[in-house]
Amino acid sequence: MQVIGDILRLNAKRYPDKEALIMDNDHLTFSQLNQQVNQLAHGLISLGVRPGDRVAILAYNCMEYMIIYYAVAKCGGVVVPLNFRYKRDELVYAINNSDTKVLFFGPEFNSLVEDARAGFFSSVHLVAISGEPLESGLKLTNLMDGRSTSEPAVKVDPASPCGIMYTAGTTGFPKGVLTSHSAWFNTYTAMVVEGDLHHNEIALVCIPLFHGGGREATLQPTLLMGGTAVIMGKGFDPDKILSTVRRYNVTMTMWVPTQLAMLVNYPGTTKYNVSTLKKIWYGSSPISPTVLDASIDLFKAGFYQWYGLTETGMVSVLRPEDHIKRSQCTGREMFTADLRVVDKDGQNTPVGEVGEIISAQKPMGMIGYYKMEEANKMAIREGWIHTSDLARVEGDGYFTVVDRMTDMIISGGENIYPKEIENVISSHSGVREVAVFGIPDEVYGESVCAVVVKKEGYQMDEEEIINFCASRLAGYKKPKRVEFIDELPKNPSGKVTKNVLRETILS
Repeated sequence: MQVIGDILRLNAKRYPDKEALIMDNDHLTFSQLNQQVNQLAHGLISLGVRPGDRVAILAYNCMEYMIIYYAVAKCGGVVVPLNFRYKRDELVYAINNSDTKVLFFGPEFNSLVEDARAGFFSSVHLVAISGEPLESGLKLTNLMDGRSTSEPAVKVDPASPCGIMYTAGTTGFPKGVLTSHSAWFNTYTAMVVEGDLHHNEIALVCIPLFHGGGREATLQPTLLMGGTAVIMGKGFDPDKILSTVRRYNVTMTMWVPTQLAMLVNYPGTTKYNVSTLKKIWYGSSPISPTVLDASIDLFKAGFYQWYGLTETGMVSVLRPEDHIKRSQCTGREMFTADLRVVDKDGQNTPVGEVGEIISAQKPMGMIGYYKMEEANKMAIREGWIHTSDLARVEGDGYFTVVDRMTDMIISGGENIYPKEIENVISSHSGVREVAVFGIPDEVYGESVCAVVVKKEGYQMDEEEIINFCASRLAGYKKPKRVEFIDELPKNPSGKVTKNVLRETILS
């Protein structure tokens, strides 16, 4: 296998009658999926899609999402998965920035697309995935009906781009990360090996397919091995998730820490027999020690923590055996990765010290940010991608992410890492979630602010949290201000959008 389309082409030959995708009561074998993908690929070619052309998808999780994804890949096109939380201006920006030629959209987004189309710089083919098309638009079935099921006669270069994924946009406009077929294949291969995947795997996909955690880190490695992916729809309902694990004898899944927290705090979790679930992957955002320990105790499965960025792909793993003595570490580099932790002068950071993680651009990193040369110069230097993630070197190849460079608080000349304070506050019996960040301080430059979500029925005040921290942390690290809210704002990967939170608190 060399390019994304080969995953289906070869598995349709090897496992023609084996289920590739399941969603609700819909099932597609590898043979059926490959045939539908080929039909759509021929339809896209008839529409004028050529190698390098961008094709965007705006939809909730559905079977058609992956049919479109693979069809674009077989045309040599570049798929642009769009965040389904986008508002009009964000959608217009992504379409124009990526130079999208075709936009597929779900029925829930008819009004949004209709409103946004006037802002598109160039003509875009609008294709409704289901339901009625917009005026002058098309339906997905129009592009598929009567088309050949043979492989498209398009030679795709493994080094060519296959996708533009937009960063979460926690600060400023999102950047379009351009990634090649070969980079993703190296990521898949590493995750298969380091994640102990096999061809009889039944994987539950609970993360949105526009997000790398759902599509590239869970579904694709599973299908690469000839396994089966069970796709969940919008939202995260513990009863539906756990009943699906039981119904399909799911063997592995990836849950972000927010989802794990929901499951361990849900009283009904223990009534489900989920003993088939042997591997639980997690990542995308920091996890509190309390949630991790409770998750391991509850599910009795092998836990794998993954670390990576959209720009780098997954580059490190903390395997089940590592969780016994190193559960608070982030992990160590995968066998296909090359990582360094460096100081401000680019020198390797000694054990016990904190520096920035940098990752080799090849074989798994991005080609670059699309149409953003200045951003590329900042991010990619001498073949290394600078992540802006700060990590402590633990020895024996292990490291622990302590925070983002942009999140670090400098108070009175002292470096303060919010993640350390968040871990302490989250261990309080009455705290469900917490976010810590810096706010302006006239004397110290910045001071620590903590925003806390209480567990239901628990009463506490600012003084209790400050005293709790003061007994466990150096004085300069304790919060100067504590606010209580009902829910923390998050992006789809489960990361708290601290920029939004900070603006709310300071307004």
